Amino acid sequence: RDPYTSGHSERVSAVSVAVGRQMKLADDELEILRLGALLHDIGKIGISDAVLRKPGPLTPEEFALIEQHPGVGARILRSVHFLAPHLPIVELHHERPDGQGYPHKLRGDEIPLLARIVHVADAFDAMTSARAYRPARSGAEALRELWRSAGSQFDAECVQALAAAMPAIELAPHAEGRTLAAIAAPRFAVMAGGGRG
Repeated sequence: RDPYTSGHSERVSAVSVAVGRQMKLADDELEILRLGALLHDIGKIGISDAVLRKPGPLTPEEFALIEQHPGVGARILRSVHFLAPHLPIVELHHERPDGQGYPHKLRGDEIPLLARIVHVADAFDAMTSARAYRPARSGAEALRELWRSAGSQFDAECVQALAAAMPAIELAPHAEGRTLAAIAAPRFAVMAGGGRG
């Protein structure tokens, strides 16, 4: 239904795994992370195209509909037993360290690590992807934004791992046919929003 979401999920998965490797996750955790990140937005199949494809900022009412997608995704995964390990990523990837996320207002370590990783990778990809209502940001700009909100909106350890992993990340073509590494790596120093989910 949404060509952007398909490519977005693939990129979020690749970035998440790179972050997970940087954080020395075990191979079985990396596999859960990889597939969980691919599935993180599956709940958007329950959101209308008028909202998902709106060529402009969302109203508060429309954003409230978008906020339902983690719960919709979790309900889908609960019906498929072998996907159970990925359910926390799908349901909790919009929770925030400061408790201002959704759907459960979890705080800090109440949020599973894999969901925290996907939250950071998701926001990074959203910021570095062009949308109808705004241009793509550079990787360096996106990282600065993540650092600005580290500890409140984003897990600081995950942001640090993303910054450290960036030089090694190589993905399929991203915005305007560039790879994520081509967008980001040349500008990365030790420095430290987002989109619609």
